[in-house]
Amino acid sequence: MRYAWASASFVLSYLISLGWGQDTQTKDFVPDDFWELINNACGSELEALGSCVAPGTGRSARANLATSYSQCFRTQFDSYFECSSTENAASSDPIPKTPVRNTTVTANATCSYPKPEPILSSACVFDAEEIPRSKCCSDSSGDCSQKSVNLLICQYQAAQQYVRCTGTDNTNVTDCVVSNAEKATWLPYQFLIYSGSEKCTRAKKILTTLAISNVIALLSAALANTTVIKHLVGRKQMFEYTEIKLNFLSMFVSIGIHVSIPFIIGVLLEKQGYTVNWLQQVLIWTVRPRVAPVIAILGFVNASWMETAVNEMVADLLFSVPALIFAVYAAFFPNKTTNPAKPAEYKLYHAGGIIMIIPGVIIAFSFLMGMCLRCAPFRAFKYPAQDLWRILRNPVRKLQKKEPVPQREVHISNFKGWYINFFGLGIILYIGSWLVWTSFLNMAGDLYCPASLNTVATVLFVYPVILNVLRAFLSLV
Repeated sequence: MRYAWASASFVLSYLISLGWGQDTQTKDFVPDDFWELINNACGSELEALGSCVAPGTGRSARANLATSYSQCFRTQFDSYFECSSTENAASSDPIPKTPVRNTTVTANATCSYPKPEPILSSACVFDAEEIPRSKCCSDSSGDCSQKSVNLLICQYQAAQQYVRCTGTDNTNVTDCVVSNAEKATWLPYQFLIYSGSEKCTRAKKILTTLAISNVIALLSAALANTTVIKHLVGRKQMFEYTEIKLNFLSMFVSIGIHVSIPFIIGVLLEKQGYTVNWLQQVLIWTVRPRVAPVIAILGFVNASWMETAVNEMVADLLFSVPALIFAVYAAFFPNKTTNPAKPAEYKLYHAGGIIMIIPGVIIAFSFLMGMCLRCAPFRAFKYPAQDLWRILRNPVRKLQKKEPVPQREVHISNFKGWYINFFGLGIILYIGSWLVWTSFLNMAGDLYCPASLNTVATVLFVYPVILNVLRAFLSLV
C-alpha cells in the first residue's frame, strides 16, 4: 500500500483553509475539544506517523512525518485558540516553519505501532490543562505566550519521541514518550539533540567520556614537562624555578586548538541528527568541563608547569565569556513552567549556571573597563605579546647579522599574583560547568541523543596529546 503523505497534507491544509475544521477562534481553551480537533484535522498525519514502514526505510522518513504532524498541530492550535501567539515567550516556537517534504513510504503490514493519538495527548496533559487553569486569555493582558510555547515544545518533542520509542524493542511506548516529552519545557530545547537513533547514549557515558578526557589532558600535560621527567627518571636533584618563560606560539596554538574542538564536535553531531542546532552544540561543548585549573595545581607543585597551566587557563577564561550565554540559559530562562514533574536536580542545574556566570562577568568586566591590574586578561597577554615581537624581530636581526633576542623570562614574583587569580576564576568555572553538565544530561536523558559518541570521544581523547606534543616542540623555538 502506498501513501502519498505530502500530497495529502497539502490537500488537507487547503480544505481546512476553505472552512473544514475550526471556523472561529475561541478564548475558552477546552483540552478535550482541542484534542478532538487535532485528531480530526490532522488525521492523515497521525495515520502516517502511526504506520510501520518497510525495512530499510531511512530514519529521516519517519522523522519528517513527526515534523509534518507537529506543523499541522501548530496550524490547528493557531486556528482554534485566540491567544496562541508565542511572541512574548522566553523561548521561541521550535516547530520548523518550512513545510517538510515527506517521502512516499511503503507500509509494512507485518508490524503495528500503538495509535499515536492517545499517546501524544497524554504526553502533554499538564501543558494543555495549564492554559485554561491559568486563565491567561481572559485576564487584562490576554498573553498566553509562555503557556502556548510550552504546549508546542511538548507536542513537537512527543512526536519525535514517538518515532524513536516505536522503533525500540521491548519498550512501553506510552511511558517512553510521556516521560521524555514532559521534560522539554524546563530544558533549553536549543541544546537538545534528536538523531533518529533507536538507542541514545546514556548521560553516564557522556560524563565518563568528559572525565577520561580530563584525565588524559592532565597526564599528557604532566608528562610533557621534560624537566620534571628527567628529574624523576635520572633521580637528579631538581633546581628551583624562579624564572618563567611564556612562549607566544605555544599560547597561540593552545587557544587555536581549544577553539577548534567545539566546532569539530558541533559538525560531527550535526551530521548525526535531524534536529541538531550546530551553533548551539558548539556553544555547549565550548563550556564543557576542562582541566585547566587542575593543571594549574601542578604549577603550585613546581613552577616549571606554570607555562602550560597559563596557556590552558587563558584559553579557559576566554571561553568564560561565551559561557555566559549558556550559563544565563541554565540560571534563568528554562525555568518557565510550573510542572510539578520538574525534578529536584533542576536546582543543581540552576546553581551551576549561576556559578558559571561569576568568572564570565569578571572577565567581561575587565575587558570592558580596561582594568589591566593583577587579574585583568590584558595583563596575561603582555608577556606573550613581547615574545611575539621577539619571534618577528629575530629573522630580521639574523639578516642584519645581529645576535637574536633571547626569550624573555619573567620572575615568579611578577607572575604569581594574576596566576593565583586566574586559578581561582578557573576553579569557579570548573565547578559550575560540572554541575551544569551533570544535571543537564541527567535531566535530559533521551532528549540529548547523539547517534554515536565514538567520534566525539576520539576527538576529546586525542587532542590533549597532540596539543602537548606541539607545546614540547614549540618550547624549542
